[in-house]
Amino acid sequence: MPRRLAFAVHLQHPGTGDHLVLLPGEIPPRELAELITNPDAWQLADQPDSEHAPDREADGTQPPARTPRTRKARTD
Repeated sequence: MPRRLAFAVHLQHPGTGDHLVLLPGEIPPRELAELITNPDAWQLADQPDSEHAPDREADGTQPPARTPRTRKARTD
């Protein structure tokens, strides 16, 4: 069964040497999947796709909004 990526993966195509970026949720071809050696790059079987994740919680309410992460200003 093909597996989906959990994170973006950067690699070189074995035949052409082109730089490739495989995005989360993609199912890469077998020849590229064999090059991905990090087991954490793959979704777990019970992990939903972000595209297909429910828009509402089980009780019908909206999920809490995500707050953007901020960075401190550099002082050097």
